[in-house]
Amino acid sequence: MKLALPMDESEGGLVTAMEVEKRVRELMEGEEGIVVREVAKARKEEAAMAVSDGGSSRVALSKLVASWLPLMSIDSTT
Repeated sequence: MKLALPMDESEGGLVTAMEVEKRVRELMEGEEGIVVREVAKARKEEAAMAVSDGGSSRVALSKLVASWLPLMSIDSTT
């Protein structure tokens, strides 16, 4: 799910401003940036499909709610 470029850290775990600039330029201007944008666009479209009517997220949520309904009717009678 490549949506980022790795950052080179210093010994203390910090990232220099030059490293951030280098990676931002790669994302904005480089070939890797094109790939990352294409992957992000594909993930956006997949997410939209998942939350649309009949999508996998909607179906999973409906199943979860349906599994709770019998429990709710038991609790309401007590």
